[in-house]
Amino acid sequence: MGVYISDVQMAVFFFPIVALLITFPFLLWNYHRQGAISSWSILMSYSLVFYLICAYFLIILPLPSQSEVAQLTTIKYNLHPFMFVREFINYSPFRLSNVHTWIPAIKDATLIQPLFNVFLTVPFGVYLRIYFKRSFKQAILFSFLLSLFFELTQLSGLYGIYPRPYRLFDVDDLMLNTLGGTIGFLISGTFKNIIPNGATMQHTMQIKSQKVSIFRHSTAAVIDWILIIITDLILGLVLGGIGIDLSRIYSLIWILDTVIVILIPEMLFKKTLGMRLVHVKLTHKNDDPHVSFGNILLRNIVGYSWFYLWALAEFSTNGLGISHKVQSVLIVGLLVYLVLFFSILIVDVLIDLFRSEHDLLFERISKTRLKSTLRN
Repeated sequence: MGVYISDVQMAVFFFPIVALLITFPFLLWNYHRQGAISSWSILMSYSLVFYLICAYFLIILPLPSQSEVAQLTTIKYNLHPFMFVREFINYSPFRLSNVHTWIPAIKDATLIQPLFNVFLTVPFGVYLRIYFKRSFKQAILFSFLLSLFFELTQLSGLYGIYPRPYRLFDVDDLMLNTLGGTIGFLISGTFKNIIPNGATMQHTMQIKSQKVSIFRHSTAAVIDWILIIITDLILGLVLGGIGIDLSRIYSLIWILDTVIVILIPEMLFKKTLGMRLVHVKLTHKNDDPHVSFGNILLRNIVGYSWFYLWALAEFSTNGLGISHKVQSVLIVGLLVYLVLFFSILIVDVLIDLFRSEHDLLFERISKTRLKSTLRN
């Protein structure tokens, strides 16, 4: 049991890292499809990720050294079904007529190992039914495929990292894992009373989709900044390819990137690519769709002022060759502004988390806001 607990502890350590990596795709997927995220979906998605990490670590850990694996002479696979039954009969201390053998038999590997393989996939069957809404036949199929993935991982020596398998590919494991997923599917029917009603969830999601939360706002911004980086790489290659020296004007190219990716699309279409993907657009603070160019320009100047000032300071110090004294003043002034700007932004975001109707400071100054384009 100590080995299993150690594997789960390792999963607990890695879970925040994996959760962080999947957060943005998770937000983007849900905002693009529904314009909102339910608490139920968050709970189920992240608990599923944690479960899969635990299950994966349980079938690969502990990792031996490559030299230890190279010296192994054990069999690599078992293709004889129900070998676990024969091992229990032949090697278990259990004797039906002797009560004193029952507890040792429960603790023996001949029983613990098969039970472990059953319980390993019981949660997976539960997820398949209550979260993914799969049928009984699909639950059996997907449980088998998950088990097959685990067994092939072991058979491949962890995808070729090891010279040979260090764990047995066992047809019994395939059977027991599939059984576990099936059991999970069957018992999940008892959880119906605690599962949110579909119609209620849909109604709640429709209401939430009409409000632009800070997370929806941020998801659009992340997409736009990814596009800015891509645009910068392309412009750098193009301008460098025609012989332009980028060393002095590189910071100005960053400003040009934001104009191309953010300002121009907002001027022409009232939405950037990021906004389009999460179904929001720019409007006047009074929800007037005819927001003026001046409002949009002011929104960008104020909202990205920290970035524009940094780029201009960078250009002034490197591109214009000004004195070190002036450079120092510019750097100190920029740092003070950055601290002030992001302090206000953090407070603004915290307020937004607890107030459903709250415009950020640069939105209030520019008299603009983001509005959902989804229709119920």
